[in-house]
Amino acid sequence: MDFASILNLVIGLVFIYFLIALACSTIQELIAHYLDMRAENLERWLKDTFRENNFGEKFLSHRLIDGLTAQGRRASYIPSKVFSGVLLDLVNDKDLPYDLSSLQESVVTSDLPEDLKRKLLQSISEAKNGLEDVKRDIEGWFNDCMDRISGTYKKKAQYFIVIISTAVVIFLNVDTINIIQYLYNHPAESAALADRISENIQSLDPKTNAALPDSLGTEKKIDLKIKELKEIQASLDATKLPFGWQKGDGEVSFREFTNKLLGLIFSIIAGIVGAPFWFQILNKLVNLRGAGAKPDN
Repeated sequence: MDFASILNLVIGLVFIYFLIALACSTIQELIAHYLDMRAENLERWLKDTFRENNFGEKFLSHRLIDGLTAQGRRASYIPSKVFSGVLLDLVNDKDLPYDLSSLQESVVTSDLPEDLKRKLLQSISEAKNGLEDVKRDIEGWFNDCMDRISGTYKKKAQYFIVIISTAVVIFLNVDTINIIQYLYNHPAESAALADRISENIQSLDPKTNAALPDSLGTEKKIDLKIKELKEIQASLDATKLPFGWQKGDGEVSFREFTNKLLGLIFSIIAGIVGAPFWFQILNKLVNLRGAGAKPDN
């Protein structure tokens, strides 16, 4: 087997890994949209951080927050500028527009947590450019908090990915060893698959799939994710590789059982790693294949 054939085989295998990882992340996002996990995490943080006198509830019911989403929906993301504006608006206990002096008085008598009061009062005392400096400090603090919340969400999502990858691989019988054997024994099909991948590599980039806007309802988001899953399934079917379970002819030997177990484990790990990683590998392999192609005479 020459280098070109081996490269075609590897490209085909990595492509399958990419599709499985993409399917796992899509299913995870589907579950997240169905359970409203991002909005739940954000709402819990607001209520825990501003728990005095139900200040967090007041924050969530503010018109500027309510206007971020469709009617009846909860916000899963708040821009930092909106957050600072809402916070200062709620702190201001006067009907008139506030300045540094009046804001300082309002902060002292507000329902904010004591540590946040001190932070705001310190920002006000150090503000050289007026309210803009105070808002900038609030936005920086909020962004830091959102980074931590995002990290917590990603850890929770990773647990889901492990379960999802295991379920998807076992359900579809994505056996790495079986796929390698098929691609090895069918070099023409392997080359044709590598050709199709090379021609459509740019359309596979996961980054081209923009995040769904928060203004969309849960039902619409779920419909879009289901559509993505159907497209992934169509891509898997188009490869014509050996997927799915078939009735066995008899007893399974220990070697066959071991190979099947290892093949499934390799595929499960591939699904956990993530689609962006496999796309990068796939892109490099396609470029290597293109660089090694013979020029037309």
